[in-house]
Amino acid sequence: MNKKSLALIITVVICCIAIAAVETVIEPAYAVKSAVKAAMFLAAPLAVMRIFGIKAFGELFKLSLKSFMKLLALGGGIYLIVIAGYLITKNLFDYAELVASLSKDQKVGAESFIPVAVYISIGNSFLEEFLFRQVAFLKLKELSSAKTAYIFSSLMFAVYHVAMIGQSFPPLLLIPSLVGLAVGGLIFDWVDEKGGHIYGSWFIHAFADFALMTVWLIYI
Repeated sequence: MNKKSLALIITVVICCIAIAAVETVIEPAYAVKSAVKAAMFLAAPLAVMRIFGIKAFGELFKLSLKSFMKLLALGGGIYLIVIAGYLITKNLFDYAELVASLSKDQKVGAESFIPVAVYISIGNSFLEEFLFRQVAFLKLKELSSAKTAYIFSSLMFAVYHVAMIGQSFPPLLLIPSLVGLAVGGLIFDWVDEKGGHIYGSWFIHAFADFALMTVWLIYI
């Protein structure tokens, strides 16, 4: 493994550990957590890539109107699928208790929910897609191999999220959540590999989060 790919792997791992510590141990106000996450998931990887001479963005800012509309339709479909999943399972799981636990963990109340929900769906999803897809997949794939990038990015995506929400989820949901997130990460990787940029996974991620925020809003 060359030094550039190793630098990206180490950066992603350190950034995830740092944010996990902030989220689960330090637990500052949401605005502070968001600022720290922006620094670790965006600024830090950009700095490392600049130091090692890695082109950071590539095709990131190239998107036609036709492609945008297709992504918008894809995102709308994802939203409906997640909401349908909620409607099917709402009698099987206690979503009210889950939302109450998440609200307590994230220190989010009804009065602050809307700005937090907008940030999570748009800003937070971009930060995560930049780290896990742009850096840990597309850039790592350029510098190592597709197999390495697929495995690393999807596993980091899954482990990171389980570490974030593990205390809020019932134990029986943790393993399925880990597997589901890893599979989701692989799908995101595949979508971005086909497009050559992170817009595909970002739209899917953002609209899935919009759906989750809809469910959260119902119970908050």
